[in-house]
Formats: sequence, structure tokens, C-alpha cells
Amino acid sequence: MNKVFLTGITGLVGSAFVVALLRERQDYEFVCLVRRGGGKSAAERTEAIIRDECRFDGCPELADMILKHVSVIEGDVVTIDPEAMAKDPILAGVNKFFHCAADVNLGKDPTGKVFRINFEGTKNVVALAKKLGVKEFHYVATAYVAGKLKGTAYEVCPTLDNGFNNPYEESKCKAERLVRESGFNFSIYRPAIITGRRSDGRIRKPLAFYRILEFLGKVKSHRSSKMHLDPADWMAMHINFSTATTDRIYFVPIDYVQEAITALFQKPVTNTAYHVTGDSPVSTLQILDSICRVLRMDDLTVGRNNGEESPESKMMARFVGDLYPYFDSNITFDQSNVRKALGDKILDWEYGTKSLETLMRSFFLDYFPNVEWLQKVASTEPDREPRY
Repeated sequence: MNKVFLTGITGLVGSAFVVALLRERQDYEFVCLVRRGGGKSAAERTEAIIRDECRFDGCPELADMILKHVSVIEGDVVTIDPEAMAKDPILAGVNKFFHCAADVNLGKDPTGKVFRINFEGTKNVVALAKKLGVKEFHYVATAYVAGKLKGTAYEVCPTLDNGFNNPYEESKCKAERLVRESGFNFSIYRPAIITGRRSDGRIRKPLAFYRILEFLGKVKSHRSSKMHLDPADWMAMHINFSTATTDRIYFVPIDYVQEAITALFQKPVTNTAYHVTGDSPVSTLQILDSICRVLRMDDLTVGRNNGEESPESKMMARFVGDLYPYFDSNITFDQSNVRKALGDKILDWEYGTKSLETLMRSFFLDYFPNVEWLQKVASTEPDREPRY
């Protein structure tokens, strides 16, 4: 029996990984470090997440079986005492670590919270892993440890300091170095911008890019109400994304992330990293066009503008401007290790305009069921193309 200590089971990747692995094989046991929160104990939160993930994955009947393979320790990666925790009998026999817990805030970090969770938390769990004498350490990093690199980011290379767009990238880069220098045999998984699954665009826990969709929906609702217009109709928005354009935006479906990491985890550990990004990036203009088609928006533009920005453009930059660096990134993510380990077939999918529109429609349909106009535009095709 393999026994894994896992952090981050309540997150998007952690829960997807655990459910996928235990669906495939039952010779694994997980001991999960989980915080209490939302009025629930750590165990209650874990059960709720696993049942939710099983429903999302279409296997609700397997939740009880999966939960039998999951034990919970209440705690936080930032505050654990590795020496004391290592003595807990529940950790006897742990031979693998899977560290997935992270703060994914892409904005500023005035209180240092991002660094405490992502860097200090990793330092603590590495120390715990050493106390337990585990054989393998698996770490979920991010493809954007590459920071401001322009060109190809190679899987075989350790992360280098190319400058960073935010504390999140820097903290994950430094945490990855901790893992590399720990002395453990390791595998590092670097996902890109996680979006809805390939089949229907749905996602259990929308993050990052979805903030832009939510923001634009709210702006259109507000403007329509103010002007006494139907928000389901086409509307000139006069909003500019003040960023350059690129054709290197790596949206990666959650089911691909789940499939790839679960398969890579079961491969021999070779002290290397894997770009879990897919090999089908989209462009800034494709995203812009898809947003306009789904939300029925005209005059939504992108480009650095030295002139006077509209109030809505300024508000956009204030609330979601932390995402702008990912809309003009010029990084190409090498796939050599993924191809070598899993073959070309796993990368045989394409993320194009149709996929973009599908994920947007699914987001509005799933997360705004009571907003009538969003339900209407998300469930119908536009009657014309956007005007810019």
C-alpha cells in the first residue's frame, strides 16, 4: 500500500488528482493536511469537496469508497510544527509527499500572505517530509515561474530569476527551488491558466481568467440599468484592455491537468519538471472576440493606449489589471518531458475559439443562474459579429 501525505485537497487540482487516482487504483491511502473554515471542521470540508468533485467527474457513487482512502489532519502549512507532527501515528508509513496547497492571488502582497503560504509553507512541508524519510516529493508549481521570460521555457532547466510579474510567481519559483535542493527524488508539475474541461467547458472552482468575465458582466448590467437598455442586446462598451497582444496564452482544461498529473505521478520519479500547459495556446484577440460574441459587446479593444482611458477602462485595470501580464506573455512552454513520459496522444487536443466560447457560456450558465440576461446570451448564438 502506498501512503501519501497531501496538502491542498480542497483546491481545484488537489481534489481532482485524488479522485482520479483512486478511481483508477485503490492501493493508495492519503493523509491530508486541511484547515478548518466556513464553519466546518477540516474533515467536513474534505468530505464536502470530495463529494463535489465526484459529482463533477460523473462518479458520485464512488465518493464513499474514495473517502475511505482519505484521512485528515487539521492544520495549516504555515503554522505546523514539522517535528511534532512527524510523531503523529497517522503519518506512520507515509512514503510519498504531494504538495499542492498554495495562495493563487496574482495581485500585490502587502501583508506577505502569498509568500507565507507558498514559500514558508513549502519550507515547513519539506522539513516534515525529511522527518518522515519519504521516498518521493511531488510538487505542483506553476508554468509562470518563468516570470517575464521571453522565448522558450524548458522543462529540463531549473527555474531562473527572469524577473516576476507578481509575488505569486516569485514565491512559487523560490518554493520550487526548495524542492529541487531538498535532496528528495522529485517531480514538479507546472500547470498554466486552468480553465473548464474539454467536453463542455465546465469548471468546479473558477479562478483567474473568470474574474474578467464576471467583471464585464457586472459592468454591462450596471450600464444597461443606468441607460434603461436590455443587457441582452448588443452594446458599445468603450473599454480598452491596456496591454499588448500575443498568441501565447496557455489556457489548459482542468480535465487535462487532472489526467496528465495523475499519469505522471505514477511514472518513475526522475528529478524533473513537467509543463502541464498543453501545446495549443490561444491569442489575446481570440479571447477578446469570444468575450464580445458571448456577452454581445461592441467596442471592446486591446492595446497599450497613451491617451485618455474611459472610466470603465480605468476601473478594469484597477480590478483585473493583475491578469494583464498573462495577456501579452511571449513564453513558449517546452513539452519534451511530457511527450517523453506520456506520448504525443495526451497532447492531441486543440484550444480554439469554439472552446473559448464554450467555457464562457458554461461559466455564466453555472454561476449566474438567476441573472436572466446572462442565461439568455449564454444559451444562444449571436445574430451578428462584434464591431470594434
